[in-house]
This record gives sequence, structure tokens and C-alpha cells, in this order.
Amino acid sequence: MPLSPTQELEFGRAFYADILPELDTGYFAAMWHLFTVGHLIAADLDRIAHRHGFSIADLHLMGSLRIERPQALRATDLAMTLHVSNAVLSSRVERLAKTGFLTRTPNPNDRRAFDLSLTDKGRKAVENAIVDIGASAHIVHRFRTMDADDRASLSRLAGELHEKLDRDFVSAPRGDT
Repeated sequence: MPLSPTQELEFGRAFYADILPELDTGYFAAMWHLFTVGHLIAADLDRIAHRHGFSIADLHLMGSLRIERPQALRATDLAMTLHVSNAVLSSRVERLAKTGFLTRTPNPNDRRAFDLSLTDKGRKAVENAIVDIGASAHIVHRFRTMDADDRASLSRLAGELHEKLDRDFVSAPRGDT
């Protein structure tokens, strides 16, 4: 019979601590739980996004465009927000434009740049997917069953870790908008 996730993790941590006694394995639990939980959440959200005709990565892109901001995101800013290369962003944008979820229009102030905007179809798809996630995502269900203090602590700790890791992977400064 397979071990529970916590038992499996402790078994692995103890194994590596034994064969690599100089290695501090204190971080194993947090790292592997976060990695596995992230994988499970991504798979669940991708399942839901596919019901709406796109991937969770596409929803992340379109959801970022759906947010009303003081000024439009440049493609390079959007790529940084999504933690993808400009090439990856460009191929996603091209595909989403072909399916009618967004449009690319030349930027009037910069001939090399394009402004991205969601179509009505794209806005409706994002909103429907967000509602569906709230109703049927496993992470949302599990989160809602947690004690209010635990939800607040999890949100705070995840946010702090996200901010710190973001600094490690994004070299450009972030704005306060």
C-alpha cells in the first residue's frame, strides 16, 4: 500500500539525510509539499480551463489582460508578470487571437509594439472560467474548509514566499500599480 504524502516525504527526507549526512534536509518538507501541491493545483485548474476551450496558462494570460489597469500592459511587462519568455508569450497571443479570444492592434506610439485586448468572447470566457474555478476547483473547496486563521496564515506565507521568489527570477523592477 502506498504511503501517505507526508509519510512518503519523511521516508525520502530520512533516506537522503542518511546517504548525505552533510546535507541539511530541513527544507525538504516545505519544498516538496509546495511542489506537489502546485502540480496538483495546476492539473486541476487546467482541467477546468479546458472545459472553457483553453489551458490554465492561457487563462493566466487572459486573466491578466482582463484586469482593468491605469495603463495597458506592454507585451514585455505581461511576459514578466506571467514568468514566460517573449517568444512563449508571442505564440500564446497568436493562438488566442486565432481563436477569437483577443486582438492585437499596432500601438500608435511605438511601431514595433502591439496593444493586446480581450474580445467580448475572451472577457466572457475568462469570467466564466473564474466562476467555474470558484465553484469546482479542489483547492478552493479545501481552502474554504480551513479555519479562518489558517486561511489567513496560508495566504500571508504564500504571498511572502511568492514575493521573495519573484525577486530571484525577475531582474526588472516591479511597479507599485
